[in-house]
Amino acid sequence: MRRYRLPNACSLLICVGLAATLSMEASSARAQASSSEASASSSTRASASAPKAIPRDIKRRGERQAWSVNDEPYIGRGAPQWHYFVEFRARNAASYGHLYVMFGKVNDRHEIIKSEVAGFFPAGDDRNCVNCSVYNWTIGHVLPVPSEIGASDGDLEEQYVLARFRVWVDAQQYQSLVAYINERKANKGFWNAFFANCVTFGRDVASFLKVKMPPLMSVAPSVVMYPKDVVESLREANGVKQEQMPLRDAAGERVVNIGMNGQHAKKSAEK
Repeated sequence: MRRYRLPNACSLLICVGLAATLSMEASSARAQASSSEASASSSTRASASAPKAIPRDIKRRGERQAWSVNDEPYIGRGAPQWHYFVEFRARNAASYGHLYVMFGKVNDRHEIIKSEVAGFFPAGDDRNCVNCSVYNWTIGHVLPVPSEIGASDGDLEEQYVLARFRVWVDAQQYQSLVAYINERKANKGFWNAFFANCVTFGRDVASFLKVKMPPLMSVAPSVVMYPKDVVESLREANGVKQEQMPLRDAAGERVVNIGMNGQHAKKSAEK
């Protein structure tokens, strides 16, 4: 095999030549890359300096004023007053979420001066047993169980809200809604995870107010839709495509009906 081995001098010359060739090719490649980058940079600067046409719809959005309740649905009779609101909310929780309704009155700055919360959930909590409703919640996936209508722990905490849909009503509709909620509290019926739950309660309130509802919400069993999906479907069915901003509280004026035997809202299993 020795006859196939090149002399050392010859090997050295070949290596030097090969290195020189590779160096020249690398220099050429760098030059071409540099030229391409310079051309691209020049093109970018030219396009950046050239004025861009702004689409008409984007321009309109930019000129539009900040969010206002005047952009939200008003289902009252006569001229809008923007003093009474009904807000369907879905919030996060340890299970599959909770749907409830907040309704109240605002001042001229659209700040809440009074409000009530109504949600439908398994009964069981009291001062001495905060999480006792979990037993009814568990059994309620098989059998009907006692229920409660009011506020539950977490309803007033904005960080838990997953979706909201707000409509505005007139004074007469607001008073009718208050009477309807009080009637439901007096005749709560039983809670069941599949047939009588927070979603069916929210659907009943929307139907009472004659709010537009998507077809699936009016015909499908409540278990098909999660609270967040229900609220978002309600919002879209009524022409509101984007998330609505929360209303602010008027300092020192807001009163919330918390239910639960007049005590602070306790935790319910359906949250």
